[in-house]
Amino acid sequence: MGLKNPYLFAILIQVIQVGMTLFTKAAFIGGMKSFIFVFYRQLVGTIFLLLLAVMFEKRSATPLTFLVFFKISALASLGLTLATNLYGIALLYTSASLVSATANCLPVTTFFFVVLLRKEKLNVRKIAGVAKLGGITFCMGGVATLAFFKGPILQPPFALHNAQHQHQHHVSPSGSTTWIVGCFLSFISVSSWALWYVLQVPPTSHKGL
Repeated sequence: MGLKNPYLFAILIQVIQVGMTLFTKAAFIGGMKSFIFVFYRQLVGTIFLLLLAVMFEKRSATPLTFLVFFKISALASLGLTLATNLYGIALLYTSASLVSATANCLPVTTFFFVVLLRKEKLNVRKIAGVAKLGGITFCMGGVATLAFFKGPILQPPFALHNAQHQHQHHVSPSGSTTWIVGCFLSFISVSSWALWYVLQVPPTSHKGL
């Protein structure tokens, strides 16, 4: 059971991510501003994690020096502030399904930065390297299909009351431009998030902190 726990947690995280995307989109449709939503989201998360840190990490916490505080602030600005705000704007301009699909490209984007920064090598002469390259191509192809191909609007029975409004928004003259901008912002958000994953490894190591 111990070996299965990481996989179960990974699946649970994905389910929570999808649910959060749907609720966030609903909040935006209801009239809440993206920056205000992100502020309250980060505030609640900060208070929750602060309580956990005080309860479980108080005695073993590393002293907070100015250098450590600067590293944390710089990484938070890149991975949380920038990525989360762009994520909110992209969700406002596009759809929850597209943003979720783009967020699922996070491992691919992270692997790209890892290879770019020479922290890992991609050997296409081995099966593992070919599998990684094929997975990257397949993943990016799926996201590109969602981003640039617009099919008919699905109208499930439980959402008929909002179908007319969505159809009007779908056929509006500025809809395509807004959609492309949202796709671009979603890509930038995922890229900054992936770069945050790569850059936070040295500061969170024993030598960095």
